[in-house]
Amino acid sequence: MSFSFIQISDIHLGRPFSDLSKYSVDINLKHLYKNAVEKALNNAVDFAIGKAVDFVLICGDTFDSNEQDFEAKIILKEVLNKLLSADIKVFLICGNHDPLSSYNKLTFDFDENSPIHITGLNSKNPAEYTLKDKSGKNDVIIHAFSFENNVLKENPVKYFTPPQKENGGAFHIGMLHCDLDCSSESPYAPCKSAQLKDINYNYWALGHIHIPSVIDDKIVYSGTIQGRNTKETGVHGIRYIKVDDNNAIAENSFIPLDVIRYEDLCIDLSSSKDITSAASVITDSVYDLIGNDKNTSCELFLLRIYLTGMVCFYDEINEQFFSVLSERLNNQTQGKICISQINNNTSIKADLEAIISDEGIAGEIYKTIQNDDNMTSFFNSVQNSLQKLVSDCNYSEEEKQKLQVEVLNSVKENCINICGSICADERTVD
Repeated sequence: MSFSFIQISDIHLGRPFSDLSKYSVDINLKHLYKNAVEKALNNAVDFAIGKAVDFVLICGDTFDSNEQDFEAKIILKEVLNKLLSADIKVFLICGNHDPLSSYNKLTFDFDENSPIHITGLNSKNPAEYTLKDKSGKNDVIIHAFSFENNVLKENPVKYFTPPQKENGGAFHIGMLHCDLDCSSESPYAPCKSAQLKDINYNYWALGHIHIPSVIDDKIVYSGTIQGRNTKETGVHGIRYIKVDDNNAIAENSFIPLDVIRYEDLCIDLSSSKDITSAASVITDSVYDLIGNDKNTSCELFLLRIYLTGMVCFYDEINEQFFSVLSERLNNQTQGKICISQINNNTSIKADLEAIISDEGIAGEIYKTIQNDDNMTSFFNSVQNSLQKLVSDCNYSEEEKQKLQVEVLNSVKENCINICGSICADERTVD
């Protein structure tokens, strides 16, 4: 029997956004920050209902703290009831931020017969949940494990048993909040991906890592549903998995559902002739970022822009440039873009004619690096430093020659840039 489900993780209800002081954020958007996580979560519920999935997996850290505020509890309860009304089963495990103590039975009063299964609260921990097809045959078996406390230093793999012979035809899913392929000293359920593969489940739904990550098509971190700081850049959302009649995963898709998104944008200005054309390149890059976002749920992009390349207008990339460009982008996108800073990592493009005609040190350096004998001698002097790299990489003679050319060209380019700076400084003094 075919079926489908979604995987959600690391919702962190109650966690505020951080790093906002670095952005030119409109105070009128305060409500957007307050409600972004709830909106993203409801986007996930609406998606699940629209797809008529059979069940939802919530893989830990639903709350940001085991002392969550009452509003966070209300939000989760409303979401669970909405799924319950749509006849969609829910399987929820507890993570290190929201161990079992977070789920007080006075708040989450789902009994053991409810389609809402909170591992350790209204079931055993670890737990096995069996979903049967119309003929009564075991169709799906979900193996789930919750954090009892905030810290779990032991390897949790021992709590999972391989498929039994009598249940070999079922689709087996493992639910785990863990630190995968990390140091064994991790306090957050350290384990290895090879160990999960050895269990031989059809799918592992993991939580704890906030950046979406597919270890392979059967071991998946869905990531946090809504990024909340500059370490959580890029798109966030959920996984949608569809399984066919042969227990094969027919679809495993990432569904972006975030409302606010932190992004780092690197832009090369080498082809820009002047500061105004550079502004156009930056603007086009920002619009490309928005245009490539097929997800209409994202209402605000928080950007850090990194400028690279060799330019002749280095000094023009100043505070006024940043201020004017930021304001224009914000206005042109109706407030959908906020920029924290423009990081100027460009370098000065040398005026070659000025360097060649220079009668001082810049001109002398240029003449020196144009002499092949001088550069060969230079390369020979640093060859010992490169020898280990060359031997470790088992370079062929052709590759060694190529490396030499690359090194010398890099040295020449940097020397020319230094000469350009010297000439520019001399002109400023004059």
